[in-house]
This record gives sequence, C-alpha cells and structure tokens, in this order.
Amino acid sequence: MTSVRLARACVALIAASALVIGLSGGLARLGLVPPVIDAAEHHGALMICGFFGTMIALERAVAVGFGGALLVPGLAALGAALLALGLVPQAAAAFLAAGVGLLAITGASTWARPTLFMGVMTVAAALWPIGTAWWMAGASVGEATWPWLGFLVLTIVAERIELSRLAAPGPVARASLVVAVSIFIAAVLAGQPWAGSAVLAVALAALALWLLANDVAVMTVRTRGLARFAAVCLLLGYGWLLITAVTLLLLPPATTAFGHDAAVHTVAVGFVLSMVFAHAPIILPAVVGVRVRYLPTLYVPVVMLQIGVAARLLGDFAQSGALVAAGAWLTVAALLVYAGILAATALANGAATRQRAGEPARLEGPDL
Repeated sequence: MTSVRLARACVALIAASALVIGLSGGLARLGLVPPVIDAAEHHGALMICGFFGTMIALERAVAVGFGGALLVPGLAALGAALLALGLVPQAAAAFLAAGVGLLAITGASTWARPTLFMGVMTVAAALWPIGTAWWMAGASVGEATWPWLGFLVLTIVAERIELSRLAAPGPVARASLVVAVSIFIAAVLAGQPWAGSAVLAVALAALALWLLANDVAVMTVRTRGLARFAAVCLLLGYGWLLITAVTLLLLPPATTAFGHDAAVHTVAVGFVLSMVFAHAPIILPAVVGVRVRYLPTLYVPVVMLQIGVAARLLGDFAQSGALVAAGAWLTVAALLVYAGILAATALANGAATRQRAGEPARLEGPDL
C-alpha cells in the first residue's frame, strides 16, 4: 500500500470512528445507552462534520488528484478526533479550517471547469464553514445543524448532477435548479427552520421534485444488479426529502417539541443515509481502495433503514419515546448489517486476489 493510500485509509478510519461515536451519542441522548464522553451533546457535529465532512473532503481531494488536497480531509479527521476527546473549541477550529479548505478546492475546480455540478458543489461547501462559524459564535449544535445539513443535501444534489449524465438537464431544468438552490440557501441563512419553516420546506420539496424529474435513477430502476439497487436507494431518499418538507410544515421545529428530531432524522437518516447506501459500493473502491461488490442481501439493511426512519417519524408525531427508540435502534442495526455485508465482500475479494497471485487464500467458506 502506497503512503497516499495509507493516508486515505487512516482518514477514512477516523471518519468511521466518528460515526460510531456519534451514533452512540445519539443513543445516549435518548437514554438508551450510557453516555460516552460528550458524544450525546455533540453527536450531530461528530456525524455531520466528523464523518460526512471528512468523507466528502476525502472524495474531493481524490477527485482533484493533488496530494496536498489530502490536508483538508486530514483537518476534518483531526477535528473528529479532538471532538471525541472533548476538546470542543479546538475541534470547531479544525472543522472550520477543513470547511474553508473544501470551499477552496471546490471553488478552484469551479473556476477551472465552470459547470452546474461544480457550482452547486461550491455553494454546498460554503455552508459547512458557515454552520461551524455559527457554532463557534455561540449557536447550539441544533442551530448549526441546519447549515451543516444544507451542506450534505446540496453536495448530494451536485453529485447526482455529475453521475446522471444520461439525463442531462436542459436550460429550463438548470434554471429551475438554480432557483431552488437559491431559495434553499436564503432560507438557511435566514435561520430557518427556527425562524419559520415554510420557505425551507418549499425549497426542500423543490429539490426533491427536481431530482425525481431529472435523475437517471428513474430509468436505471428498471435494470438489475447494482444499478437497480442504487436507483431504489436514491428514489427512496428523494421520497424522504419530500417527507422532510411536509414534516417541517406539520411539526415546525420552532414551536413543537418533536419537530426538530423529526425533520433532522428524515433528512439526515432517510435522505442522506439512503444516498450513502446507494453510492458506497461505487465510491469506496475509488476513494480508499477497498474492493467491495453488490450482493442482493444489501436490500435487507435498506429495508431496515426505511422502517427505522418511519418508526422514528411516527414516534415524533405521536410523541412516543418507545417508537423513537425503536427507530433509533433499527437505524443502527441497518448500518451495522450494511457495513458487515460490504466488509464480507471486501474480505472475499482480497482472498480471491491473493489466490490469483499464487498466495493461499485465508478466507474459507462459500463465495460471498
């Protein structure tokens, strides 16, 4: 393994650790497990900045092909480690530096290649340091969560524009996306959903409908194998983005006790994690060099995830702690099953590679 690939793997490992600690913090916040350090209070920052921020920065660094760009995901990983150690101000500073670095990378790429994809990616990147700056200025993690979530949502929109080249949007579709993104940015910068939810809800609904109308997934869902699996996950995610918009209207976070939990988890778990399930088999080999492959059993954690989000949403509407807890546990289980299946395929691929190279395989049992 080269030094660059080793560095990527180390950064990805720290990001994965941030995800695990963040998930345990979320469970601790619900009173389901004993608290781990300050993870309960900062589990949102650990998961969005520590995990997703690091992985998105790593993917962008790999895409630009400049070795120095790895400093950006390295800073994000440092922030995750510092936050796990309870060093909140230092972690926030590292996340801010990583966010500015990611903005610089995407901004430079947009300057070199001014496309709709890169433009949206750059706007998305700007929301990460904005949310972090709010946090450093005294905003709560809950308040900073929404620009951070905007960073994730718009990054995914940008990725889908790039990956869905077969359904390239025409001038009207491109203009409508620019309008939807502009409304979304304006709503987040105005402090929504804490300062009212209507504009943010409209923007999220517009983004979801745009993706449903323009994503190649509406065609590839009719195929089979990995392409169909990814399309199913994508379409489910777009459905959750629409549900988030409705949830913001029915349970405004500013006025209802369970509104923030409902909206955050429909977008962060229903939408974002469905996107992760769709893209991980494609992105992992390119970013960290882990060779995984699609298996039909991957639908099992997808179903678990959807039921988990639905249970949590119903729990929020019914103000039922038991349903919220059940949804949280099922979400964690879905992630573990999904990761386990991919890890098994990676081990099987490694054994097959060693066998082809003349080295005895170390993995026994049926082909995974």
